[in-house]
Amino acid sequence: MILFVINIGASSTKLAVYLGEQELTTQTIRHPSQELKDIDGLWNQLDYRRRAVEQFLQKSGFSLTDFAAIVSRGPVVKPLKSGTYEINEAMLQDAKSGKYGMHPCGLGCQIAYDIAKQHNIPAFTVDPPCVDEMIDVARITGLPQIERVSFFQALNHKAKGREYAKSIGRTYEQLNLVITHLGSGISVASHEHGRVIDVTNGLHGDSPFGFDRVGTLPAKAWAEFCIKNKLTLEELKEIINGGGGTQAHLNANNAIEIETMIQNGDTHAELIFRAMAFQVGKGIGAAAAALSGKPDAIIITGGLAHSTRFMGHIKPMVEWMAPLYVNPDDNEVRSLAQGAARALEQTNLIKQY
Repeated sequence: MILFVINIGASSTKLAVYLGEQELTTQTIRHPSQELKDIDGLWNQLDYRRRAVEQFLQKSGFSLTDFAAIVSRGPVVKPLKSGTYEINEAMLQDAKSGKYGMHPCGLGCQIAYDIAKQHNIPAFTVDPPCVDEMIDVARITGLPQIERVSFFQALNHKAKGREYAKSIGRTYEQLNLVITHLGSGISVASHEHGRVIDVTNGLHGDSPFGFDRVGTLPAKAWAEFCIKNKLTLEELKEIINGGGGTQAHLNANNAIEIETMIQNGDTHAELIFRAMAFQVGKGIGAAAAALSGKPDAIIITGGLAHSTRFMGHIKPMVEWMAPLYVNPDDNEVRSLAQGAARALEQTNLIKQY
């Protein structure tokens, strides 16, 4: 069961070949920012990204006829249930439309689909960020015109839930878990017997603040800020996702830089770092409450979980609630391969868009 995995990000293309869950070869291609800027429009990058994929395959020693399936991360489409989906024309049309948002991972799905169609093999995507399993009460806000929306790092959340369950001899569907992803964006979710019944949404300003995301804001102060500064909707979106968090407070958007500032005696940087951890801890408590019972475990993953200082602030807030499992690894490529392997082993698991 040899699998070809494609994970296209904003400035990189990660490619790998897996034998089931065993990595055979991998490469991360970094794309110069100027080369990407010279291409007008995301979907006009398709041929550029395709060439990177073709060059990898030529060097890998594998032929397309070796692969049982191709799997890509993404795309941003309509709300979906968790699982492994076969990429089809309808999915790609929705990804290209921009109706639900735009992300470079859609390019990977198009490339996977094109290659798979030529060689009569399936093309999959696994747990895209638009996974939506929220219960009805979790959607309601204090304004009937506004609902909360599910959009998060579903691929890593689900993979870490399965990983922890396997480590204790259980299944993901048997457990109630609080899972937190600490990456460039932060998401905290309540996983009830295999279903994410509630989750924060950093892209929409509904979460703990992160490295460049504002997180949840006091509504009155936010409204006054918007009116006073006469900002357009696009300008506000750029603040919510990219113009807030530690970047706005400290002009720093990664843990290494912030911890260096703290070590050099910057007490304000220490305060902001603690405040970010404090919000994550509160979010974990809220997610546990949503489960209506003691969680079987609290799982924390993502790159920021490497920070001993950051985790030192969070642990006293949450470890009394349930066993705490910390694994910073968020290997999306491996998680994609695992999802495709499950689908090939049990074809009844394959979902259609």
